[in-house]
Amino acid sequence: MRAAVALGSNVGDRLGHLRRAVDALAELGRVEAVSSLYETEPVGGPEQGPYLNAVVVLDTVLDPAELLAGLHRIEAAAGRTREVRWGPRTLDLDLVVYGDRVVDHEDLQVPHPRAAERRFVLEPLVEVWPEATVGEGRTAREALSALQGQRVFRWSGDWRSETPSLGWRGYAWVAAQFVLFAVFAVLMVVGGDPAPPQWTRVVGGVLVAAAVALGGSAALVLGRALTPLPQPRPGAGLVAHGAYRLVRHPIYGAVVLGLVGLAVWDANPAAALLGAAMAVFFRLKSAHEEANLALAYPEYEDYRARVRRRIIPWVW
Repeated sequence: MRAAVALGSNVGDRLGHLRRAVDALAELGRVEAVSSLYETEPVGGPEQGPYLNAVVVLDTVLDPAELLAGLHRIEAAAGRTREVRWGPRTLDLDLVVYGDRVVDHEDLQVPHPRAAERRFVLEPLVEVWPEATVGEGRTAREALSALQGQRVFRWSGDWRSETPSLGWRGYAWVAAQFVLFAVFAVLMVVGGDPAPPQWTRVVGGVLVAAAVALGGSAALVLGRALTPLPQPRPGAGLVAHGAYRLVRHPIYGAVVLGLVGLAVWDANPAAALLGAAMAVFFRLKSAHEEANLALAYPEYEDYRARVRRRIIPWVW
């Protein structure tokens, strides 16, 4: 029988939990399809971190009760506890669909009674089994089209064998960054004071020197891991020493300090304003980067808790 199992994790090595779950599900049947990886905010329950979600389609000879028991064994092996309703969990496996069967027992309901209300189930389910019946005679595709809100984020890449990435979004951030650099260059050429006061030279020079020191030290620490994309290079490890002990994104801070410093040196208010605005841009870009880093490195959350500043050391 064809069955759909929804996977979720928001504790510990979330990606590792889901990968091991897919391998374990292969012992309960033949894995027909695995959806892309999605990141979602928790629905209901206490305050907790974001979930990684996916759906696996199985061809199994187990009946629904036997399959559910197998899912519980896999959850237990991942350290799943059930102390808090809808609380955080290392691994959550839900039997969403079992062919066209309807099961209504106290400890098992199929189709899953809340599947049609949850985008983090429907999005990956539609990807791998759009015609699955999720209740009230509706297919997953029909239920998804009627659902409002509940934002989910779809990661790119084969998450079972590689670190998921932002895909085209990562390149879009880099393209926008270079557009801003070009606009800054134009403002520097057409603006500025031909005879700036001495204090602007001093302040601008100090900012540029700080930018060179911060950015240079960070680039040396990164080495071959340095990349303009808001995601780690394949095979790179988490860098948490040198300048990265002071701030999580020192190169972004160096760019902001350098741009503002050049604009102040030239007494160019428009360029200085754009340079300062770049701090907001890099903060937004780094948010996507940190989501990717948290996927690649389970220890990233501990690092983020230790290093509180994101862009500029001791400031922001």
